[in-house]
This record gives sequence, C-alpha cells and structure tokens, in this order.
Amino acid sequence: MKKIWMILCLIFIASFTLSSCNQAVQTDDIWEQVRSAPVVKLESAQQNKEPIFVDNTGSVTAIADMRIQPSDQTFDEEWIYRFSYNPHEKVLDSQEIVILFGSSSLSADGTTYLPEGGVPYDSILEWAESLYQSYLS
Repeated sequence: MKKIWMILCLIFIASFTLSSCNQAVQTDDIWEQVRSAPVVKLESAQQNKEPIFVDNTGSVTAIADMRIQPSDQTFDEEWIYRFSYNPHEKVLDSQEIVILFGSSSLSADGTTYLPEGGVPYDSILEWAESLYQSYLS
C-alpha cells in the first residue's frame, strides 16, 4: 500500500511540474508573438472612436519586456485599453493576442498579469495610455 501511495505522489508531482513548465512556455510564446506581430489594434473604452491600427514598432511591443508576471487572480474588471496583436482584420491565419489593461491588472490572452515587486501598476497603465494617445492624434 505504501508503494502505491508513493507512486501516486510521484505521478502527481511529475504532472504538476510538467504543467508548470508548459504554462511558462505558453507565456514565453505569447510574448514572443507580441514582439513579432506585424500589426496591433489599439482601442480605448473611454473613447468612442474607431480602433487604431499601428505597424508593430518597438514602442508597441514594449509590453513584452515589462516586468510583469502571471497571477492566479481572475481578471474581473472592466478594461480601459485593449491592444490586439495580430488582429484578424489585418493579419490572416495568425493567432490574435488580446491584452486588456484594467485599473489594477492586465490580462494577456486570458491570463492575468501583475507587476513584479517594486513596479507600480500605474506606470504600466500610463504607458498604455500614452501609447494610445500618441497614435490618436
């Protein structure tokens, strides 16, 4: 009985480790796709304007290099800004990656992200706002 219990524990630990590694790989893949996306669609919930389509330049991909980390929290707030990398309107046969900026966290492709310790989330939200405003004019 003890051997069966140990085998079950080893299987559980192995499957947990593999799923954690898979989540890290998926997260890296998302940010790599953001870096290489040819177009991003910028939207603001506060502006009743048409979306802005921007060629994906360094300033738009900077989100992929920010000090953020995945969180177990659920993104359950209203989005303020929505950035869609590889938008279906402009990029065919590619995965659209939607990043939602809320007032206290962001969601990338359904995963909630929070800033690493010492990084204020307000600075990330200010980046999204200034980027949107710079392409609005």
